Amino acid sequence: MELLQLKYFLAAAQYQHITKAAEHLQIAQPALSQAIHRLESELGVPLFERKNRSIELNDSGKFFQQRLLPLINDLDRTIEELQCGKEQATHTIRLRLLSASSLITNRIIAFRALRPDVNFQLYQTSQTDPHADSDYDLCVTARRSDFASVDRNHATVMLEEDLYLAVPSASPYGNQQSIRLADTQHAGYICLAGSRPIRQITNSYFLELGFSPRIIFESDTTETVRNLIAAGMGIGFWPQYSWGPLPAQWESTSSNSPVRLLPISDLKCRRQIILMRSEQGKGKQAVQEFCDFLVNNLEWM
Repeated sequence: MELLQLKYFLAAAQYQHITKAAEHLQIAQPALSQAIHRLESELGVPLFERKNRSIELNDSGKFFQQRLLPLINDLDRTIEELQCGKEQATHTIRLRLLSASSLITNRIIAFRALRPDVNFQLYQTSQTDPHADSDYDLCVTARRSDFASVDRNHATVMLEEDLYLAVPSASPYGNQQSIRLADTQHAGYICLAGSRPIRQITNSYFLELGFSPRIIFESDTTETVRNLIAAGMGIGFWPQYSWGPLPAQWESTSSNSPVRLLPISDLKCRRQIILMRSEQGKGKQAVQEFCDFLVNNLEWM
């Protein structure tokens, strides 16, 4: 007994006419008649009473139709749900977000205004997680610009930006026009947690200069880092673009600004925000479209 036979039977039962049922199924009338005969033979009971060109369900046929209809309907719904699930999966971007969180979040909102059919699942899995490579379509991370790989298939550069040193205006560094990182050995640093790419990048600068920074506070959020520096608690690195501009009341030109952003003069402190697609992500059109959107919509720079 085949599924096609069962669907042929239901069509014949609905129309009570072989010719009309065959036209509905878009098959030849003899093929439908043969399929129903084979089904009756397999079941061992007739299902129809034949009356010239029309047919009529007998008691066995009515019983079989009653039991079969909900099963076939459930099966059809299941197939539709599977197809919808597949369609939804191709329009869902699993985004591993390790850098430029505020910027990317704003870009997601702008992208969904254009493509409301695309959904996002956000992760902030540590780079050291051994299972992290299999749980995303697209990873937004960062690396030192001077350590950048020449392999363009490995990553797409979204933007490059300088890393400034943010200092409280009232600190000993507040009146300087630039700063040497080597001169901050005894300063208290406020920074993001150690698993973040920006922390790994800045740690590499300290390693080059041969000293370990005095970390007085670590945070998981850029907002906390910014606010604590503004409160005069310490100094910290501040990306040129991806953390957004200084709040209006913090503008460096303002005499009341609590924060100054100083260029670093003794090292080239510059990073790239990069987009890395996993093997799964390379096969998703929505991922490619989102990457193109991120790279081509940097009008705020």
